[in-house]
Amino acid sequence: MPPVASSVEPIRDGRNARWDAHREQRRRLILDAASAVVEDSPVGAELTLQDVAERAGLVRTVVQRHFGGRVQLVRAVQADVLDQAFALITGPVDFTGTLREVVAHMVGTAVDWAVGHPALHALVERELGDGEVSELNRIIATYAEYLSSIPRGVAAGRGIELADESVAEMQLVFAGVIGQVRATLGHWMGQHPQLVSRDGVVSVLADAIAAQIAQRSRVYGLDLDADSPLLPAT
Repeated sequence: MPPVASSVEPIRDGRNARWDAHREQRRRLILDAASAVVEDSPVGAELTLQDVAERAGLVRTVVQRHFGGRVQLVRAVQADVLDQAFALITGPVDFTGTLREVVAHMVGTAVDWAVGHPALHALVERELGDGEVSELNRIIATYAEYLSSIPRGVAAGRGIELADESVAEMQLVFAGVIGQVRATLGHWMGQHPQLVSRDGVVSVLADAIAAQIAQRSRVYGLDLDADSPLLPAT
């Protein structure tokens, strides 16, 4: 008779906890070193295990032990950078501001991050060709869900309850909006930074996006004006 698998969790003691903490610290060190290497390199340069190991003060095999090969390391760096970048954009929403102001603030934050970190911006946009869903596409889904909470919050503040289907449709709208920001930002950074100012590109995007959100919201009985407060001040 084959042995019966035990459902009892292995006992973990203080040594396990210390090892977990050490492993997480080492992983953080490597990720920070990788981001620093990217920022100090020409835009589009390849990220190598050896360069990251040298920046972190480690040997190459240690980096491999934590992340595997180069593609796995790049994917981990993409995920880490995106988490940090989108944490800046998804701050608390000022519902006493206008729709245009809220959108302009988010777009401006995204533009400033991309301009301030061009090499990291290029890295997160890179497809790795490993057959996996890109880290950017993963976070876009999460971000679209976050953005759909804004009209839902406005609706709740006005005593309107949006149906789940309506919220799901708004997520589709916001996924398209994110794609619009990516395409416009990439084109602007590559073609027109001398012709169109930072404020100019933010204004172009904020006007277009606010109009899209307002138009779609009206389908659900939520009357949004781009230049009126989302909710009255309390």
